[in-house]
Amino acid sequence: MIDQDFLRSLNDSLETELPINQALPEGGMLHIDKVLPYICVYRYKKPDLYFSGLLKTQASYIIVKDTVDISGLLELLATSVSKKLNSFLILEMWPVRKDHEAEFEISCPKEKAPATVKALQDGIDEMRLIYPEVSAIVSDTHDRHPDRLEPLLKMDQTKETGSLIIGLAVPTIYQRPEENQVFSIFYRKFATHLSEIIKRAVYEFIRVQTSNPFAHYLMLGKTNLDKITMEADDTLAEISEGMSFLMRTTPVNSSQEWEKFKISNFTKTPSFNYRLVALDPEQQKRKLYDIPLEKVNDPTLAFILRDKRLEIEKQLTMLEERGTDSFRFVGESLYGAIEDEVLRGAQELLKAFPEGDSPLEIERFNCHDFAEHAQKEIDFYQERFPQLELSLEIRNDVAGIMVSETTLLISDQLSMDANRCDALIQHEVATHILTYCNGKSQPIKQMYAGFAGYDQLQEGLAVLAEYLVDGLTINRLRLLAGRVVAAHSLVMGATFIETFKLLKDNHNFPAKTAYYITMRIYRGGGLTKDAVYLAGLMNVLDYLKENGNLETLYAGKFNTNHVPLIEELMHRDVLRKPVLPRFLERDSVQQRLENLRNGIQLTELLN
Repeated sequence: MIDQDFLRSLNDSLETELPINQALPEGGMLHIDKVLPYICVYRYKKPDLYFSGLLKTQASYIIVKDTVDISGLLELLATSVSKKLNSFLILEMWPVRKDHEAEFEISCPKEKAPATVKALQDGIDEMRLIYPEVSAIVSDTHDRHPDRLEPLLKMDQTKETGSLIIGLAVPTIYQRPEENQVFSIFYRKFATHLSEIIKRAVYEFIRVQTSNPFAHYLMLGKTNLDKITMEADDTLAEISEGMSFLMRTTPVNSSQEWEKFKISNFTKTPSFNYRLVALDPEQQKRKLYDIPLEKVNDPTLAFILRDKRLEIEKQLTMLEERGTDSFRFVGESLYGAIEDEVLRGAQELLKAFPEGDSPLEIERFNCHDFAEHAQKEIDFYQERFPQLELSLEIRNDVAGIMVSETTLLISDQLSMDANRCDALIQHEVATHILTYCNGKSQPIKQMYAGFAGYDQLQEGLAVLAEYLVDGLTINRLRLLAGRVVAAHSLVMGATFIETFKLLKDNHNFPAKTAYYITMRIYRGGGLTKDAVYLAGLMNVLDYLKENGNLETLYAGKFNTNHVPLIEELMHRDVLRKPVLPRFLERDSVQQRLENLRNGIQLTELLN
């Protein structure tokens, strides 16, 4: 029995619209992330971790022992929410365990919520993509609860409270208890699909039956992150940041080896040295898999965190295998195969622009000239992120220009064409620093630490910025294309010298440029990561042509395949909208964006 003090406290929380996470008698749980016109209910005889997990994907649920009377609790919920939203849906769910049967049963009054029932049916039908035998039957009945239990509310109570009860019997096809088997990978897919089905069905109920304050069904998802999710996110970010993967796979003697390579007339393969690995990959992997991601109930966040964990594990394995062929093979599984379309794009660029450009340089900037212009852009974003410290440094230990989190690092030896100044500022500051700042302002640390494979979109977005401000050059596009050709050459079994000669002799790259492209591809034992730069640009161009929302891409550091997840988290108010680059306010930039949305070829980016 739920006591009156509990109900009074619950009523106060509902009135003030505070999140509710309350223990119920005999080990039960009430969770309401925000005021929603529905709740999922599971009454168990014995606790079932996996079935409970299906309900925990929702933003509003009750999981309780079947001996506990929750009718008063449901009456209060339904009455309180109905006053605000005009109606309330109670979805009671229970497991059905039948050998090799995959039939859902929906128990409901068809005439009262046909759109809701149809959404449930349609969603269950779509589950055949992951389990072809799935089916659904609809029973028009007053019995919308397990056979062994009493109804959650009597009919007159549902009328008085403005509520509707729908029963959903769920086949537990993700496990075989008699064989003590749980199909964990399938269970995750099943839970994700069912979570989506429920939200879509509830949205149809809300759209038809209530005063709907929700513009999109994804807004029904959880807004508040629980402790387990936050701790998992923190630990993954800590391991990722402490690994310094790229630094530990980049040679420390590339300049010296270039001089030796040049003296040998490009006939002696360079011998690269690397920083010592100041961590134990085995211990880090143990720490990685001590993170209880199976307890993260939000399917979207669980996918993001699990994807990142797999990336980190592969990177740790690569550190162990540095200098061997295994380094390359694990890297290929991490960064993906070089797609035929990307290789063709690279070859078309090198064919269209067989020689690098040598523009007449009217003015050159040194490090101080460039820093003066860059500081203005940094100051602009500093005002928008007062909680962060944005800065620039002129240093003697970096080559060219690079970004470290919120700091722009400039070589004290920098000498550049003044016409490239704006493009490089938008590339480094208005893309790399800005997306870090936007990510740092989000509650999920992976938004700045980087989702799995985030480099691809980051570099594509950065090169896009160069194009939009009319600063993209032939040499820049040729460099991206050369990296793809070199990575393909590595995969096809070519040696360092053969790939170097391919770039230098066949594609007319200067010897030093060809060397550094080849060094980056062959470092550590072979790293095809550099092919993602052109792939990222091509992905962004496709995304814009398909009318994708450019603003979303600046929310943090992720890849294009994560965009639907980012948009979902924005709908749920988990993520905030990003600060956008200042250059997007330029009329000329908007015209170029319009050109991209109409679709152009890679080779037309320089027109």
